[in-house]
Amino acid sequence: MTLANFPQLKRLPPLQRLKIAEELWDSAASDALVAPASHKKLIRSRRKAYGRGAVGTLTMPELAKSIRRRA
Repeated sequence: MTLANFPQLKRLPPLQRLKIAEELWDSAASDALVAPASHKKLIRSRRKAYGRGAVGTLTMPELAKSIRRRA
């Protein structure tokens, strides 16, 4: 489903569209999303590695630079 399915929404003023978008986002965020077991396992593994000091961290500028390189 896309915005093309709701042409009346396209005709609304920007502030009304933003309000609807906010309500949709809030309703989706309140739904219980379940992470797959494989994702949970990966996160646990990465947290343990971080706790042991086995992985490095990035500063925000380093992260931004890394993201720009990938784009």
